[in-house]
Amino acid sequence: MKIKILAIAAVLTLTACDDDQISTVVRQASDPVYSGSQEGLLSYGEQLWQDPTIGNSGLACGTCHTGGSALNATFKQPYPHYVAMVEDQTGLMSVTAEQMVQFCMLKPMQADMFAWDSKELAALTLYVESVVQPEYIKQHP
Repeated sequence: MKIKILAIAAVLTLTACDDDQISTVVRQASDPVYSGSQEGLLSYGEQLWQDPTIGNSGLACGTCHTGGSALNATFKQPYPHYVAMVEDQTGLMSVTAEQMVQFCMLKPMQADMFAWDSKELAALTLYVESVVQPEYIKQHP
């Protein structure tokens, strides 16, 4: 448990994104959108949420967010909304769920972002919006 806490603390103290990284977490009009099958997308998102190998940090999304931990009251608000960690490191005052996934891939997960038209980005975004956020709202009325 102590190692997990230290790992989370180390991830949260990463340096700010540079301007190139900030622009990459914001979808551009020319960025392609996932157009594959929607079948199984939610369950694939759940699988990715628990997978510590999707990034290079050794953490899964669920490592930091199990039971709604490491989420703030702003998570009760529909996307787009304010996220302090994103604002602190990028200057963005509001993010979509998709942008949050991309930011987490860059920073806490210490990896490349997903391709904008990837099944992984579509699945993880859907899982955050459809499962993680509603469960958090139920637990934190």
